[in-house]
Amino acid sequence: MQDQFLITIIAAVFISAAIFMVFVGFMIVRPWLRAFLNAAPISFICVLAMRIRGNPPILLIDTYISLKHAGIAATISEVEVVYIENRNRIANSDDLVELVKEFVVTCP
Repeated sequence: MQDQFLITIIAAVFISAAIFMVFVGFMIVRPWLRAFLNAAPISFICVLAMRIRGNPPILLIDTYISLKHAGIAATISEVEVVYIENRNRIANSDDLVELVKEFVVTCP
């Protein structure tokens, strides 16, 4: 009886850990995969750092993809810096694209 209870507890812990890992994996892998498939690769660490800093990875990655497709040489770090500086002025990805374009032109 006691062995069965212990096995049940261990199984519950492993199942909970697996569900947590899948959830966290989708929070990191989905934005990374989106960037990778749109020829704007970034690292897993970068996506994780965005999450930790409280910045929305989907918005920043969509902006980065738009900039890459437009041929503008901006890095994901520059996109994030512009987002942090203008957080209150940004309603969507297009607003952030325009602000990053201005930033890249004014900074050498």
